[in-house]
Amino acid sequence: MKDPSKFTKVSIVSFTCVTLLYASLGFMGAKLFGPEVNSQITLSMPRGIVFTKIALWATVLTPMTKYALEFAPIAIELEHRFLYTMKSRTKMMIRGTIGSILLLLILVIALSVPYFQYVLGLTGSLVSVAIILIFPSVFYIKIFWNQISKPVLALNVFLITIGSFLAISGTISSMKLLVENFVRLH
Repeated sequence: MKDPSKFTKVSIVSFTCVTLLYASLGFMGAKLFGPEVNSQITLSMPRGIVFTKIALWATVLTPMTKYALEFAPIAIELEHRFLYTMKSRTKMMIRGTIGSILLLLILVIALSVPYFQYVLGLTGSLVSVAIILIFPSVFYIKIFWNQISKPVLALNVFLITIGSFLAISGTISSMKLLVENFVRLH
């Protein structure tokens, strides 16, 4: 950020925009599909329409970009440890190879570990909420403790509380799905 003093304002505007977007999409989806909506929304979309195909491809491609972003620090760290003396072209080829190997490793794990999607849901619900809500607020309080006004402190504590509730409820929900599917198949 160019101006760290605007962190609170940027956070409030960002969270408000995202919340409004998700809520409006949720209401539109509920209005469009009604009570017959499937838990995986793409299964409820009409077949044979171009927008449905776009939504399905977006659903497939989004996790792929997330994995690339999540594993970039690992690839960069490996590059710094082992490739610092090589030429830039060689570095680029090896870096691409390392990233591809990491993605293939995740694919192999996903295909070989039973219930991998539920384990990812379990960790994802906890980690995502921690990264999005809890950590920024905690770090902001820690960094600006002496300068925070009471309303800003209350807002950050509220965000930490909501984030903790969402992380716990998401983790419990994912755990229930994991146990239900394990019991159902065994």
